[in-house]
Amino acid sequence: MNTGFYHPSRGVWIPTSEPSREILANYPTGYVSGVPAPPDADYDYDPGSNSWVHNPPDGTVEDVTVERNRRLAAGFAYDFGDARGVHNFATTVSDMNGWDEVTKGAQAAINLGAGSTSFSIVTETGPISVTAIEWQEILVAATTFRQPIWAASFTLQAMDPIPPDFADNSHWP
Repeated sequence: MNTGFYHPSRGVWIPTSEPSREILANYPTGYVSGVPAPPDADYDYDPGSNSWVHNPPDGTVEDVTVERNRRLAAGFAYDFGDARGVHNFATTVSDMNGWDEVTKGAQAAINLGAGSTSFSIVTETGPISVTAIEWQEILVAATTFRQPIWAASFTLQAMDPIPPDFADNSHWP
């Protein structure tokens, strides 16, 4: 059935087939028939309008963490301002592990006074070489991209309740 029944004390029920007269006789007095089936679990029935009202559950700290990680993993574009042009840098957890390797090597080179040491990397755009100093500039760009996402997640996680639309872009940079 695509429609069901409503009673204030029982709520909405949608039978799997048309109820017989005998079954209908046992329904509570004052029930309403013709109630449309709910679109999904995040809807509450409004008997006044005979319609379903979207009422998503509040977000959880875990929900915000998943959304934060999704946004952090999205990556960002970096313009070298030379023939290399704009490269898209991936920032998944696995990618960030690789970043750590380059960061340690670049910092060691700088510490030894060899900031022009070249490192071969692969971005989402393709393979390129960067110097240790250029890598530091990329790290600054990554921080500029990532820190506002972290800050937004901390703000959302501190809310009580966390809004149901926590994943909406209005809550994120």
